[in-house]
Amino acid sequence: MSETVAVLSWPDRVVELCDQLRQIAGDTPMYLVGGAVRDAYRRAEITDIDIAVDGDAPKLAKRVSQCFGADSYVMDWDRGVARVFLKSDTGAILLDFACFRGGDLLSDLRDRDFTMNAMAADLHGDIRTLYDPLKGTSDLRQKVLRRCSPRSIADDPIRALRAIRQSVQFDLKIHPDTAADVRSQANNLRRTSPERIRDELFKLFALDKPARGLRVMGHLGVLPHVLPTVAELASADARPPGTMNAWTKTLAVVERMRAILLAISSRRSDNTAAAFDLGMLVMQLDRYRADLQAHLARVYGNGREHAQLLVLAAAIHALDGSGADAGGDSGSARRVATVAKALVLTVDEGRRLSQIIVNYRQIVVKQSWSTLDQHRFWHRLGDGGIDAILLAAACVLGEARSGLRQADWLQFVDRAALLLDTFYNRYEEVVDPPPMLDGRDVQDLLGIGPGPPVGRMLKKLREAQATGMIKSVSEAGEFVLRSAEPYSG
Repeated sequence: MSETVAVLSWPDRVVELCDQLRQIAGDTPMYLVGGAVRDAYRRAEITDIDIAVDGDAPKLAKRVSQCFGADSYVMDWDRGVARVFLKSDTGAILLDFACFRGGDLLSDLRDRDFTMNAMAADLHGDIRTLYDPLKGTSDLRQKVLRRCSPRSIADDPIRALRAIRQSVQFDLKIHPDTAADVRSQANNLRRTSPERIRDELFKLFALDKPARGLRVMGHLGVLPHVLPTVAELASADARPPGTMNAWTKTLAVVERMRAILLAISSRRSDNTAAAFDLGMLVMQLDRYRADLQAHLARVYGNGREHAQLLVLAAAIHALDGSGADAGGDSGSARRVATVAKALVLTVDEGRRLSQIIVNYRQIVVKQSWSTLDQHRFWHRLGDGGIDAILLAAACVLGEARSGLRQADWLQFVDRAALLLDTFYNRYEEVVDPPPMLDGRDVQDLLGIGPGPPVGRMLKKLREAQATGMIKSVSEAGEFVLRSAEPYSG
């Protein structure tokens, strides 16, 4: 290896792991490659490690998993790729073992996506010494994302989307030749499984600047093959001068959603909410911050986080039909279902996404919320109402931009605080009060059998309890007799 220099910095646990891997592998040649090497060069956190093996990678992975008592499985038999999950007190590490792509290490690196991911370190040598034949470190220093070869993106079109995501993640400019390849190969994303597209998209939504990624996707022609409904906004004609078109609004809402999520998260700094808009939101909602963090910590299939689903909701929020009444736009629900199906989301993700899009606008436009309004809102949406509130906040901020009136924003923040206070502090009083009577009680009082009238009466009872109209079992019985429907038997 002629292109080597000792510049890599590995955390202690990775150094110890490499010592153990050497003992397990024996003489089998193996190399640290890909993102872990890039991050060791950047002095960044490392949780995933790729290992290129000159030999039977799945067999080695199996041996490693047995020695560590860890879980493992083969991801691709044809390409010889296997994964091992290592758990420890200091956190989990994911190991991917793969056979050489080609006859040797250089061929393997040339077959990778981008030069910054085409660096290696010999596991049997000094792992601080970097092998960098494609000059990935030079591109990182110059803040350029460059493909490894003219065929890199054509060989695997998902790299077109990955190029955009990693350019945003590492604040890099996409090299003109690479950008041209992304544009020319965008249509071939159809050859890629929707699951891979979904996973790359959600990784983009996890970044601090997802709106920038969506903008680049639109510019390079990738958006129509990933989020066609959003691409329609990007290609639409601008509205009259002085107004925001739908695409600009969408990007602004995505930007504000990510800012709100950051303000809620444990990563919030003193500067995060320094501006008036986020500052007021944080001030009013900070008492629920721990609860909101717990809510956003939900994880779906393949590690997709709930917060990323909210960014997707911001990206497609225009599917709500521009102001439809809460819960009433079945067309919106169908349009959202189309997006969920295309991205192969779970049933839970699809249902929640639809719930958010169909209902958030109510919070934007409805100025006054009675106790009955609050009960019906939370009883219908459950904790999905939290997501509707967060999207509503992002829309109020994003769609208004510099034209936001402070008085209007303060009124919205007060509404959001009122709703969250009801959910978190008055749940059994307003949202779901313990029933004073059940269906059998109603039947006995009215002398009727089971059926829809009983269900309707129970709903009336629940709402009367939530609003304080009835406060005892005797009052509940009187309410039933007073409110009974004519019964035809």
